[in-house]
Amino acid sequence: MERLAQGDESALEELYARWSGPLLSFLYGMCRDRALCEDLMQGVFLKVWRAAPRYRPLAKFSTWLFQIARNHWLNEREKKMRRIRPVSLDAGGDSDAPRLVKAVESDAPTPDKVALSGELGDHIQAAVGRLPEKLRLVWMLGASQGLPYKEVAEILEIPVGTVKSRMFQAVRALRTELEPYVGIG
Repeated sequence: MERLAQGDESALEELYARWSGPLLSFLYGMCRDRALCEDLMQGVFLKVWRAAPRYRPLAKFSTWLFQIARNHWLNEREKKMRRIRPVSLDAGGDSDAPRLVKAVESDAPTPDKVALSGELGDHIQAAVGRLPEKLRLVWMLGASQGLPYKEVAEILEIPVGTVKSRMFQAVRALRTELEPYVGIG
């Protein structure tokens, strides 16, 4: 990053080669949409490039990078939430808003198809996706990315004790949900 700050553009390629995989994994865990997380990742690297002249190594680079990714994801999610149109709950009405039935139609596999797939990876991804956001963030950074609790705490701007507590809750929730598939208990 210091090389990039000094104008060495090849350093950005090296950063991308090293960090695009972990960032993609982190962002996918948050938004569960491959195309969106690729767009988000590009936005993160654009922010890194723009911030390079002001970069000061006050913390680990990974902490700084994941903070940018988290904040970028939260900002984009907030923008998306502001663009959501109201949905009518009734079948008719004079509203221009789409009916609820249309709003929930999806190409996503139905729960029975997911249950019948029998692939543990799918069950794990689905279980992680159902974790409350606070727990999922801690899980994705701590367990999936292998970051130490101290670094997770810095990225999320919460105390280390809170990270430990949320990780415990996430593990307990995942263990309970995945017990039928792996025979844990």
